Amino acid sequence: MALPLSMILNAKDVSPKNSKNLDITLNEFGATVDKTVSDQAITILSSNTANYGDLPVITLSPVWGDLYHRRISRSPQYCKNPDAYPHKRQKTSEAANLELESELDPDKPPEHEFDFNKFNIFKTFFNHPEILHMFTANLEVDDLLSLYAISKDFHEFCNRRFSAMILGQSIGKANESSEIFKWKMYKNLCQDDPAGRLNEEALPRELKNGEMGVPVRDVPTFKWLFMVLHRERVVDEILEVLSCAGQRLPCHTSITLKKIWLLMGIPDNGRRVGLMHNKKFWTNKDLTYASLFLFKLDMHLTDPLSGKGETLMRRMLMAQPGLTVLWQVLKREELCNHFDAMRMYVHWKWRPRPEHRHLPAFGIPPEQVGTLQFEGYGKGTQKIIPPDVLIMRETLRRKLPIQDRLVDMMLFGNVNSRTFADIWPTEPVGREEEDAWSDTDDDTDEDETEDEDVVDPDDLELKA
Repeated sequence: MALPLSMILNAKDVSPKNSKNLDITLNEFGATVDKTVSDQAITILSSNTANYGDLPVITLSPVWGDLYHRRISRSPQYCKNPDAYPHKRQKTSEAANLELESELDPDKPPEHEFDFNKFNIFKTFFNHPEILHMFTANLEVDDLLSLYAISKDFHEFCNRRFSAMILGQSIGKANESSEIFKWKMYKNLCQDDPAGRLNEEALPRELKNGEMGVPVRDVPTFKWLFMVLHRERVVDEILEVLSCAGQRLPCHTSITLKKIWLLMGIPDNGRRVGLMHNKKFWTNKDLTYASLFLFKLDMHLTDPLSGKGETLMRRMLMAQPGLTVLWQVLKREELCNHFDAMRMYVHWKWRPRPEHRHLPAFGIPPEQVGTLQFEGYGKGTQKIIPPDVLIMRETLRRKLPIQDRLVDMMLFGNVNSRTFADIWPTEPVGREEEDAWSDTDDDTDEDETEDEDVVDPDDLELKA
């Protein structure tokens, strides 16, 4: 039996016992009602509810025509909502025409399709800076530099947060090196902030244009980032080469090697000694690991059968401005013959006779002969103290029992100090072995006063 939808919505009882005024008949198409409903459309939602714009307004058409047309006419029809937000600006007729023309454009793909030829995912990243920042953090530094150079939009994006981008790269790829070789130490590897932010900690001074004001703050550059990544890779490969040769070292030695590299970069004795006296920077554990590294390096550079305990090779390598030369020697890229060894020695400490000082020796210019043994790497007149000598002096000054552990140094990584069992080269060094070298007390007594010549690494100004 088919009933008018208006009666159902108005909750009228049209059952046969209560349908006195209705003539309900059944035919092959279903039930029909002869009495027509009012022509006035029935609105489901009141006007108050429609103003909120949550639900569309549905109207019911009147009952007219045969059964088929009545079913079609009684189906809910969508009516446009009244403007729920009248304060919004309405589109002009021109804008509406342009929108209509764009919708009727035959070349435009349908709404359910997407034109991938015109889509650029890289440009879309600029609408989401947090995603673009994560994208740059996962790029290689060479790719990041290339993208910074060729894309104008990416160039401007990086300039607005240049310091955060460089530091994010350094922390993610070389965390230890970025903490030891801080960018504030190397003024020649810094630049003015491209965003023009001022240095709030600096005092007003005369600027480049002659006016008084606060200068723009410094930020690290790609040069500092490349330097940090290079030193991180060099230290890791030095430890790897020594480990493959049987001279294994604890994991903490990587931090100690970076501190040695920082010490080698200081060109004068005063700041070198002051930095060694800083117990917060050079802890007792660092001195122990540094002594172990020098001992293992001597074992590697000395023939185990015909060697006579000569340390000249190690002293010559420690006199260089950094660990890059040692890295090249361990990889068999430098000092491959006697000529290279003599050439490095001449550059280090050989002093020619007065009548020969104007002549080059072994390819070294005359002004660079024997200059690595002086302060400033040839600019000063006083001999500089190499890092290995400073480490030995500091261990004696702090009264560390390094001399009692020489046998343990020789056996570390080869023999278990507790079970005296052999450690195969393919086996990793156990945690117990490393803990045996970590039991040195690093705590400084509260009553102990620091020396007056202690140098804070944050106050260093170096050149890379």
